[in-house]
Amino acid sequence: MNYRNPFLVLYSILGFSAIAPGEIVISQYYEGTSFNKWVELANTSDAAMSLDGYVLTRWANASTEAWKQDGASPGGSDNLDGLSIPANGFLLFGNTRAVLPAYASADVSTNSTPNFNGDDSVVLYDTALGALGDTVAIVDAISFTDAGNEGANRSFYRIGEGAGFDLLAGSTAADFPQVWGGASNQEVDDAQPGDLFYLQSFSASAPESLSISLSPSVIGEDSGEGQVDVTVTRTGILLEELTVTLSSGDESEAVIATGTGVIPAGEDSITIPSSIDAVDDTIEDGDQEVVITASATGLSPAVATLTVADDNDVSPIAITEILADIPSGASGDANGDGDTDSADDEFVEIVNKSGGPLDMSGWSLRDRSEERHLFPAGTILPSDCAIVVFGGGSLDNLGGSAIFQTVSSIRLGLNNAGDTVSVYDSQGELVASVNYGSEGGNDQSLVRDPGISDGFTLHGSIGDGRLFSPGTRSDGSDYCPPLGELTFSLSASTMNENGGSISALLRRTGDLSVALDVVLAVSDETEALADLGARGTFAVDESSLTISLIAVDDIAEDGAQTVQVRAIAPGYTTAVASFEVEDDGDGPFSNLVINEFLSDPPNPGGDANRDGTLDTSQDEFIEFLNVSDEAFDLSDYEIHDGVGMRHVFSSGTLLAAGRAIVVFGGGSPVGAFGGSLVQIASSGLLGLNNSGDTIFLKTPGGGSTLLEFEYDGSVQDESMSRSPDGSGVLVAHSQASGAGAALFSPGVTVSGGSFDGAVAIEFIRITDFDIDRDNLEVIVEVDGLTPGDLYCFDVSLDLGNASSWFPFELLTTESGTEVSPGRHRFVVPDLFIADERAQYYRIRKP
Repeated sequence: MNYRNPFLVLYSILGFSAIAPGEIVISQYYEGTSFNKWVELANTSDAAMSLDGYVLTRWANASTEAWKQDGASPGGSDNLDGLSIPANGFLLFGNTRAVLPAYASADVSTNSTPNFNGDDSVVLYDTALGALGDTVAIVDAISFTDAGNEGANRSFYRIGEGAGFDLLAGSTAADFPQVWGGASNQEVDDAQPGDLFYLQSFSASAPESLSISLSPSVIGEDSGEGQVDVTVTRTGILLEELTVTLSSGDESEAVIATGTGVIPAGEDSITIPSSIDAVDDTIEDGDQEVVITASATGLSPAVATLTVADDNDVSPIAITEILADIPSGASGDANGDGDTDSADDEFVEIVNKSGGPLDMSGWSLRDRSEERHLFPAGTILPSDCAIVVFGGGSLDNLGGSAIFQTVSSIRLGLNNAGDTVSVYDSQGELVASVNYGSEGGNDQSLVRDPGISDGFTLHGSIGDGRLFSPGTRSDGSDYCPPLGELTFSLSASTMNENGGSISALLRRTGDLSVALDVVLAVSDETEALADLGARGTFAVDESSLTISLIAVDDIAEDGAQTVQVRAIAPGYTTAVASFEVEDDGDGPFSNLVINEFLSDPPNPGGDANRDGTLDTSQDEFIEFLNVSDEAFDLSDYEIHDGVGMRHVFSSGTLLAAGRAIVVFGGGSPVGAFGGSLVQIASSGLLGLNNSGDTIFLKTPGGGSTLLEFEYDGSVQDESMSRSPDGSGVLVAHSQASGAGAALFSPGVTVSGGSFDGAVAIEFIRITDFDIDRDNLEVIVEVDGLTPGDLYCFDVSLDLGNASSWFPFELLTTESGTEVSPGRHRFVVPDLFIADERAQYYRIRKP
C-alpha cells in the first residue's frame, strides 16, 4: 500500500462504496490555462488491476450533463485496454501539450479526454458493466454544468470515500465536499510529494518493474520469421506467476509472433524464443528502429529497441516534409491564402527522385486512417521536382517550380500526436511511407534536410528558423529549375501615405512565346494597393509589366510601415520587393471608444441579447460609441481578441455621431437596444476569455490597430463600462455612476437612457389577432411595417423560456393585404394549432 497518500489509506480503512462495483476511481482533476489539463486515476485496492474494458470520457459544453441519461455519446474518449494500475497506485492522463505542473509526467498523453474546459464533465466507464453511455456502466465521474463553469482554472482531488457524483440535473463536484477537495492551480503546481493534490503517475507509484533484452537486436528486413528471442525479467515478489505481453511499435517493420509468456512462480524471468518476425517491405526507408515493449498488470513496462536494416529497396519518390501542427496566427498560413486554418494549412511534400518524369495520375496519399488524396489525371512530376498536397484553401499565392494541389477528400487529417503518411501507386502498391510521433505537434513541420534521404527534423531548428517550406528546400531554394524567373524593380523605396505612389517594373524570363498570368499580392492593403488589382498578365513576347503601387491614407497613427509586394506564377520563381509607406502625421484614433463589453454573462440574469436563452458565448458583447462629431464608416473594420479575428463589420455599417453599435457573440438579439446598431459576430463567437483577454478594433484586413483594451478577468458576472459613458475609464458596471442594480447595458447608457445619436425606433403593433382552427390559420393585422422590409413571424410554446422562438414565416407588406392606411392583414398557415394547448406569436425584424 502506498502510505504517501492518506486518501488511499482512508479507502483501505473505511472501504469504498461506489455506484458500480469497481475499485478504480478518478482521484484528481486539473483544469489549467491553455493546454494544461490532467486527469489522475487511482487503484484503491491492494492488488494491481487491469483497465481492459474501461473508457475515460469527456462530456463538453451543452452535453456536459448528457451522461446522466442512458444512450448518450461523449465528446471525447480514451479506451484504456492494455493499461493497468499498480496496487494502491495511480495512472496520469495529460494533454499532449501540457507543461504545468512542471513535475507532472503523463503516463498517457492524449487530446481526447484531457482537453476540457471548466464546463465539461469527466466520466469513467467499465464496459463489463454495460454499454458505453449507459449509466449502469459508470464507475466514477466528476461533474460540472455548462452554465456554471464550476471546474474552470482549478483542481479537484479526492479526500474521502463514496461516490462524488449523482445523476441529478445540475449537480456538480462542489455538491460533494466530503469527497472532493479543492485547490488552486498554483497550489498544485507548487505541490510536493505527499501533498494530497500532488499529481502522481504510474511509474512513481509502481513498486515493481520489468526489464527486456533482445537477441539479436539488429535484423534484416528480409530475414524472415522468428528472428529474435526476447527475455523479460521482473523485480519484486515472486510468489505468483506473471503474464507478460509483448508489443511492437511499428508492425510495418516487425511483428510479434508470440505475444505472451508466463514467468512461473518463484522465477524472475522468461525467454520467449523466436518471438519477432521481420517484415520485408518494398519501399526505400533506410534502417528503422522499432520499440518492443513488455508489459504486465501493475508493473512498470520495459522497452528495447530493435533495428530493422533496409535491404536496399529503391523508391521513385521521397516524402520530404509534413506539417501536421499549424502554428497559430499569421505565421501558420502555410498555403499563403491569408487565413491560418488548422485543416487547410496542413501539407505533405513529395519529391521525384526517379531520374525522369513521373506520372502520378491515379496515385493516392493516405494517413493511418484512410485515403486522403487521389492525384488527378495528368499529374506529371518532373525529375527532382516537388509536389505539395494541402488540406485546403486557395493556392494562388504559391509560386516556384513545385506543383501544388489540395486534397480530393475533406481534409488531410494529420494527427499532431503521431501518424503514418503513405503514397500508393495507381495499382495500389505502396511506394513510400513514413511514421512520425509526438514530434509532429510542435507548431512547425518535420523536414528532411539537407538531403531527401536524411532523417526528419524540426524545421525551425535548421536554416534561417522558418517553420515550414512547402515546395522548396528548407532554405527556400527550389528543388528543380523553374520555368522562368520573376523579378521586381521599384522606382523608389518609400512613399507618403497621403498621395504617394511607386512604379514597380515586373520582368520575366523563360518562354516568352506564351502569355503568362501572375498573381499580385500586397502584404498590407491598408497601406498600399496595386493598380492592376490581384492579377496581371504578360502578353505573348512581352517580358515586362508595369504596376503602380498606390498609397492608402489610413487614419491610424502607425508610423512608417514596411509593405511587401509579390508576383507569383506556377513554375516560376516568385518576385518579391519591399517598400515603406510613411505616416502623414495621423494622431491617436479618437473617433470611437470601446464603451462597454461583457466577457462573463452572469448566471442567472445574463441573457444580454434578450433572445430568451442564457448562453455564455452568445450573450457576450462589445459596445463601441462614436464620440466624434461626424459619422464613421465601419464597413469591413475588424474586431480581434488575443486569438484572432472575431468580427468583420458588414458593408454599409455607418455609425452616426453619438450613436453606439453593439456586437453580440451570437443568438438572435431581440429589442431596440436604445436605438443603437446591433450585429452578431461574423466568426460565430467573440471568444472573450473570462480569465482575461485583449479587445482590438482594427482597420480592414487587420493591418492597423485603432483601439486596444486589455482586461485581467478580475470583473466577473457583469460587464465593464465607461463611467461616465464615452469619456470615463472602464469599470465594473455595478460601480459605474447611475448603474443601479443593472449588471450590463448593451446599446444604452449605464443608467439605461439612449445615447445622443440613437435612432428613434418605429414600433410594430399587432392591432388584431384571431385563430381559424378549422383551416389551421393565424389571422393577424399589423401597424408600422416599412414597405420593402422583411419581417419574421415567430412561434413559441412558452414565450421562449424553454421552447425557443421558431421563425416559420417571412412577411412583407407585399405579401399581406392593406386593410387601412399603414395597416396590413396576414393569413399565416400553422398546422400545429390543433396539436398544442397554447402557442405564442411575435413579429420582428430579422
